[in-house]
Amino acid sequence: MPASRIDPIGGDAALVDGGLSVVVCSWKRSERLRRCLKGLYDQSVLPREILVVGVEGDLDTAHVVEDLRSQGPTTRVVWQRGQAGLGNARNLGWSSAQGEWVAFIDDDAIADPCWIESIAKHFQNGTTALGGQVRDPEDGRIISDGSFRFWLRDLHLCPAGCNMAFRKSWLEAVGGFDENLAYGFDDHDIGIKLTLSGVRVTDVPEAIVWHRRSWGPTRETLGPNLPQYAWSGAYLIARHAESLGVSKVEYFARFCALFIELIAMSRGPRHGRGRFRARGPRSIVRTTWSVSRSSLLGTLFGLKAAKASSRPARQ
Repeated sequence: MPASRIDPIGGDAALVDGGLSVVVCSWKRSERLRRCLKGLYDQSVLPREILVVGVEGDLDTAHVVEDLRSQGPTTRVVWQRGQAGLGNARNLGWSSAQGEWVAFIDDDAIADPCWIESIAKHFQNGTTALGGQVRDPEDGRIISDGSFRFWLRDLHLCPAGCNMAFRKSWLEAVGGFDENLAYGFDDHDIGIKLTLSGVRVTDVPEAIVWHRRSWGPTRETLGPNLPQYAWSGAYLIARHAESLGVSKVEYFARFCALFIELIAMSRGPRHGRGRFRARGPRSIVRTTWSVSRSSLLGTLFGLKAAKASSRPARQ
């Protein structure tokens, strides 16, 4: 579907007043970024601007943006300096955005041609926060439907990080993304904070992003960094369990469910779900024991950090 070259300032009726900015979080994956940007340039409705958040010194990212710049709306790079992590990247993106509305996608995802149009229509109708579907391009299977189980029950609190959009003023109101969550769960955190602030996060199934997960690299990254992921998970649950009315017993059960899922992912899940491959119970026990020793330390530090961050600052 060819893109209609609508005024990038966002004044056309097809876009919401104030304009919509798209933030692309990228991590040294220039070819995936190229495909992602081409998908954004081929939208049925174009955004006000596109901001690519890249790692400082990544010349390949700069070259891709420069090479494609003339093919679409205003596209610029915002560089991460010093602190890395998705929480920091997303904050850099939305705080640098000129639009009143901000949509997020990652460099390893490709937006469906009507993605921005679907988001804009919901914002026109009064929605302030939303998430769409994430699908596997090979078979169309839904990877994420915009819900968050909190590891025991369905709570429609937050969308997937690679397919979510918000009114910028609400991101400011809740303090943006928690930069302590450098290894994931930042999207879960923002959804919970918005929900607790009275904002309804709307599921928009027609806003589709195609995301082919390469579990080989994921396993290589997740395995060595499992303690950090466990830290982030423990931090998230400890930070919000009380606000969500979760008892200590239920809190512990939730974290155990999360921890098992992380271990399963380190062994190679299918379509993003934590499922052990058919290697038998002995393999599962060995895997659990090998990663639990180091991950337990990460968990304890995560709980400690969440407790410390909840204390009021000393005067």
